[in-house]
Amino acid sequence: MVSRQVNSKTGIAQIVVRANKSMSWRANVWLAASLGGLSAVFGGIIATEGFWMVLPFAGLEFLLVFFCLSKAYKRLGYMEVISRIGDKLVVESGYDKPIASSELPSDWTRVQFDDPPSAFDVGRLRLKCSGQSLEIGQVLNKEEKRMLYKEVLHCLRVDQPQLRLIS
Repeated sequence: MVSRQVNSKTGIAQIVVRANKSMSWRANVWLAASLGGLSAVFGGIIATEGFWMVLPFAGLEFLLVFFCLSKAYKRLGYMEVISRIGDKLVVESGYDKPIASSELPSDWTRVQFDDPPSAFDVGRLRLKCSGQSLEIGQVLNKEEKRMLYKEVLHCLRVDQPQLRLIS
């Protein structure tokens, strides 16, 4: 998901790139609990027939589903913030707080989008400057990458308002 956010106090904008989270954490917990409940019911029915060794595997199945859902939810929390501060383009990325930060001179930075003809390949969107290349929007699909491409081109224009971090 690509969004342009504006600070109401300063009027300064930034581009925020996030992965699409289709379910909330609460919905993920409900899904895991319902699958675990079904597994326990079927495991209990089979255990009453004498196959009691099925019950521990039903519990392990629930733990595995819960673990995988929690890992996927955390991974979908990845976010990139693209800001223009003066004559620099700053790209910060991380999960809860910025882990990696890169600065490129905005006057010399070019945006390159490799848009493959295949419907299954999403392509690569990169910022390039002086032999340095930085891939952005890795969590996006092809349409969202096209939208981000247009937003970054819009941001790099000289006549546009300067982008910078809100925090």
